Amino acid sequence: MCEYKGKTGDPGMKGQTGLPGNNGTNGIKGSKGIQGEHGTIGPPGRGEKGDPGREWYTRNNWPTRINWPPGLTGPPGLTGPPGIIGQKGAKGETGYQGIKGNKGEKGISGPTGPPGIIGQKGAKGELGYQGLQGATGPPGPSAGTVYVRWGHNQCPSTAQLVYSGRAGGSHYKQSGGGSNPQCLPLNPTYLRTQYGKIGLVADIHGAEYETDPFIFGKSVHDHVVVCAVCYVSQRSAVYMVPARYTCPAGWTTEYYGYLMAERWSHNRSQYTCVDKEFKTVYGTGTDHDGLTFYPVEARCTGSLPCPPYEQTRELSCAVCTK
Repeated sequence: MCEYKGKTGDPGMKGQTGLPGNNGTNGIKGSKGIQGEHGTIGPPGRGEKGDPGREWYTRNNWPTRINWPPGLTGPPGLTGPPGIIGQKGAKGETGYQGIKGNKGEKGISGPTGPPGIIGQKGAKGELGYQGLQGATGPPGPSAGTVYVRWGHNQCPSTAQLVYSGRAGGSHYKQSGGGSNPQCLPLNPTYLRTQYGKIGLVADIHGAEYETDPFIFGKSVHDHVVVCAVCYVSQRSAVYMVPARYTCPAGWTTEYYGYLMAERWSHNRSQYTCVDKEFKTVYGTGTDHDGLTFYPVEARCTGSLPCPPYEQTRELSCAVCTK
């Protein structure tokens, strides 16, 4: 005889949800909510009634039908799943800040400790880089210098005219008196004088050019020699360079011209640099002699190097300042 088992029972009903955790109290951080309890076990499932057994007929195809009893009751249903864990309780509110305690009293200062040991002197630092050169300061004050421009009655543009005048000196025939020519101003002033006494004195005469017009390009023979006293404030040294009409490097040429002095057969005088312009006084030209200005020529007698000097050639000159 065959039999069929009843159907498996339905799963148990879902367990009840656990209770939510308690809320935290104010001021204290809320504690974690209590975990919900597991759901209760559901009641056992009830199996459905089994199908009636098949109808069997007796042998020989007896029409009588036998009804078999109903099927056996199914096993109990499976236990339902555990209940859902309760929700976490809400975070408790932050408690109020406690009152700040009073400031404690200042403690008594401890005794001063002994002085520390003086540290050793550090090593000398390396020499620093040299700084940039400062700007050049303005030129300091200069005492300046004065010179005479012989043969001209004006000063160059770089100099200041002190006064202009006439050249004068001792007569070429007299052995006494001064040898150096003087630039005599045109407005003399006198102190105490005595007229008529000419024995115990020295003489000073005017000066004339004694020149060849072919050499100097114009006739100034027997004309009066003029002069000018000049001052330069930017330079403090003055020097006359003979036999050259240019100045050394770094020097300023005030003027240039020809080297002159008394004739070789006269009483000697100083060598003087006369401007190449040969300025004179209009209307003069009469031979009065007195101090005379002759051009200077080289004499190749063995001591003077010839060349570069050449005999019978008039020498030049230049007045230089620095």
